[in-house]
Amino acid sequence: MTSSMNTILVIGGTSGIGQAFVQRFHKMGKKLIVTGRRQARLDELKSSLSGLETYAMDNTDLASLPKHVETLTRQYSDIDTVWVNGGIQTAFSIKDPNSSTDKSVINEIDTNVTAPVVLARHFIPFLLSTGSEANFMITTSGLAFIPIPSYPVYCATKAFVHHFLVGMRQSLAGTNVNVIEIAPPRVETELDTAHKAVSNSGPPSISVQDFTDKTFEILDNGKASELKEVAVGFAQNGVSAWRGGIGKVLEGMKIGG
Repeated sequence: MTSSMNTILVIGGTSGIGQAFVQRFHKMGKKLIVTGRRQARLDELKSSLSGLETYAMDNTDLASLPKHVETLTRQYSDIDTVWVNGGIQTAFSIKDPNSSTDKSVINEIDTNVTAPVVLARHFIPFLLSTGSEANFMITTSGLAFIPIPSYPVYCATKAFVHHFLVGMRQSLAGTNVNVIEIAPPRVETELDTAHKAVSNSGPPSISVQDFTDKTFEILDNGKASELKEVAVGFAQNGVSAWRGGIGKVLEGMKIGG
């Protein structure tokens, strides 16, 4: 798949998994445009990777997203791959109202669900209009398939996005746009570190390097039009269970996805 990816827009690529993928794509000689909300992190990344293009945007500012998409697609009309990465993960107990706030719940849903859906709504028509093979990718989580109680909203938001991608894949069947879900297990990133002190439940973490290597082994050797959920580690267990259950029901109904 990666051999056919030439100009890649990474929405949220200044840290963690996003940054690791950006660095791997850069080594492969891909043209890259990376967005992030922290200008300092964008500047740091650009100074370390020659030829990298950066663009400052904040996914939590929902009203600004359509204009950002318009600007990016106009400025970089050769984009063939859009990868929406990043999100917010909040650990709290549903039994303790003091462990979260209404604002934090709304922010987590807006960042993890509303923003990706809005971005997809505006990017897909552009990708369809190119007429050439294109890819739309979103990072979800193994917790979309195997939820744990420490992250009640996070798990639900990632499950939402998984189902959204399945439906979008069904709608785009037969077109030039491939819909691919990246479903990581628990990866040792800033996100993981921030919550280890709060909750140690769930599967063990794997290193960013290990996750990147295993994911790119799939991406490098897979055909984009045939890839659906790309998962490793415990996340693959969840994907396999979903594909062997609900996935088979959809196939039986000739819906696919």
